[in-house]
Amino acid sequence: MKNTIALCLIFLSATFMGNAQVGIGTTNPQETLHLAGSGSTIRVEGLSHVNNSSNFGGSSMYNVLVDQNGTMVLGNLSGEISSDSNIESPVVVQTTANSGLNASQLYKKNFTLTQRALVVITYYVALDFQGYDGITKIDDGRAKVAHNYFYLGNGTTPDTSKSYGMTSVVYSNVNCDTATGFIYNSRSMTIALEPGTYSVHLHGAVFGGGLVSDAAFQVAFGNGDRLDIQAIYL
Repeated sequence: MKNTIALCLIFLSATFMGNAQVGIGTTNPQETLHLAGSGSTIRVEGLSHVNNSSNFGGSSMYNVLVDQNGTMVLGNLSGEISSDSNIESPVVVQTTANSGLNASQLYKKNFTLTQRALVVITYYVALDFQGYDGITKIDDGRAKVAHNYFYLGNGTTPDTSKSYGMTSVVYSNVNCDTATGFIYNSRSMTIALEPGTYSVHLHGAVFGGGLVSDAAFQVAFGNGDRLDIQAIYL
């Protein structure tokens, strides 16, 4: 009897090794592991709420990712990475003396991605236009332009070969007191990024057409600002 059982086990093992395919719910597996049935599911205890800190339980569903070795892991939940004000005090940017273009970095904000994601970066910046000396009101009627845009960096250094989220506002005033209140620039951009540490380097730029010295001016960026960074993990 024992010899018979041993022979059966040897036969089954040989059959399995020969086919190298396992079927659950089917006698004709088409892949290495074939799970048949319209309502079939697979449970991996290591990915459960009890056993995995990336699974927050409840009714939420999570993406299962495969790394370079073929190992399955839970993906992070998409959502907000940061949302805060970043300009501690207004940053003043002046045109050149003859009203030409000048630019300056307003702030840098770092963030880290643990997996590939679509990153939505949204900024809001208040602008206050003044004469070149910061005291004189603008009343010459010439157009004054202020830009905002950002570079992406590696957490320290910006890559200035490509700018993102450029937006501009044009201001002019003639023969009267300047309007009260602030003007705002805002823009949202979606960028696909791989895992890693990145930085947003927001810049402000001013331009008066490169005319004459009495057309020069300055802008104080940041009497109110906001930077929102969200990750949609893929």
